[in-house]
Amino acid sequence: MLILAGMKLKDLSEYTQEPQPTIKHLDVSSNLLKSGKEFSMFPNLETLIIDNNYFFRLDDFPVLPFLITLSANKNTFNNFEMFIQHCKDKFPKLNHVSLIKNPICPMFTQGEEENIIYRAKFIQEIPLLKNLDGTPVNPQEADPNFWKLKQQTKLQQTQNYDEQKRGTIDYNTKYQKPNSKTVKTKSEGNRFVKNTHL
Repeated sequence: MLILAGMKLKDLSEYTQEPQPTIKHLDVSSNLLKSGKEFSMFPNLETLIIDNNYFFRLDDFPVLPFLITLSANKNTFNNFEMFIQHCKDKFPKLNHVSLIKNPICPMFTQGEEENIIYRAKFIQEIPLLKNLDGTPVNPQEADPNFWKLKQQTKLQQTQNYDEQKRGTIDYNTKYQKPNSKTVKTKSEGNRFVKNTHL
């Protein structure tokens, strides 16, 4: 893995201008990068980490036929439809995507319904996807009714649990009867009385 994180690079040509076909994992997080055209020097990438840069589109990225993982957190990607289309065209083997803290990612910034729509669209368009924004993908999420059915099931389970508990008393140690002192079987009341006093 080649790690070029935190080097204040504005362009990857500052690091190399020669093809790097042996590099399969590249981390360029926390730089000043805006363009992806230099990734053409890494044609065999399987993992690309571009977190905390200034990327806002993928149209100048090369085709990376072996890319499995793309981590692009904390960038400025703002066109959801275009991002997905470019992923389909350029990264045919993509399994893992993370876009947290980008304008197109509703996690932490919008409601639950927007996040459900966002995930469903990703899963519909990228069928090999296994993980999105750090959360495993369930293929059934592509169905708009999946979350409604899941919520209904959860509500039903809660109601069933409440009905089972109704009329029962939970055991609590604070209501436990204190232990009574046991009486010894042999009396020791006269052990201090001398035989002469008997």
